[in-house]
Amino acid sequence: MAIEVFFAVLLAAALHAGWNSLVKINAEPIIAMGLIMVCISIVALAFIPFVAFPPDQMWPWLLVTLVLHFGYKVFLVKAYAQGDFGQVYPIARGSGPLWVLLASLVFLGAEFTQVQVIGILLITGGVAILSHFKRGKPLSAGFYYALVTGLWIASYTIVDGYVVSQIGHLHSFVVWMFFLDGIVAIIWAYRYNPKVFVASLTQHWFVAVGGGAMSMASYWICLWAMTQVPIAIVAALRETSVLFGALLSTYMFKESLGRSRWISVAFICSGLVLIKLV
Repeated sequence: MAIEVFFAVLLAAALHAGWNSLVKINAEPIIAMGLIMVCISIVALAFIPFVAFPPDQMWPWLLVTLVLHFGYKVFLVKAYAQGDFGQVYPIARGSGPLWVLLASLVFLGAEFTQVQVIGILLITGGVAILSHFKRGKPLSAGFYYALVTGLWIASYTIVDGYVVSQIGHLHSFVVWMFFLDGIVAIIWAYRYNPKVFVASLTQHWFVAVGGGAMSMASYWICLWAMTQVPIAIVAALRETSVLFGALLSTYMFKESLGRSRWISVAFICSGLVLIKLV
């Protein structure tokens, strides 16, 4: 793997953890998500004149990915509403690469070396450890919502990766996807609570600007990386965002950082080394 691709995806991971933490900061995660998408839609709209209009064969995939991205947002918000950031985020992000790996092998005919597979499994295992389950304590609803969120993540990752790597037109796909996805999310947030949403545009403007910029840059980088290396590799590397998420959960939300999280760091870093070496 080229060194620039490797570090670009790690940057995308850090940005992803950043915008997710902003969603959790707001008392109403749906409203926070809508604010972020306002910024994304505006930026995407500004880019539209500079990218090609999507070809006919891309539009069905755009419609499919809009459904998948919306499903992801719905379950992510539900998970954050009923679980800790430090547990929900690793489960949601960590389960995705396993599904992407399986789907890539079965449906996309992708080929991976044993070292690559071990690297992906180490990263995913490290992410799972970050979930810090407690013996004798029943799993919360947030856990189940986070697990389903991982399925949505895997689904849109596979679809979007296929489009940019097989159909092409990366920048056109990204700009139009973000613009349309933003419109859907804004309508969703506004209908949830019109008064709070409008008031939050001025009260929590930093969520919109900061979250929007980080979210858009993060996913744009990842889709570019998927044109360079297999989708499953990018998906696994991107989930190193949980390391940044662990730090944010400790310093921003005062959630405990125990021994298990340090063990997970060893797993994830080992997986990173293996992926980088092949």
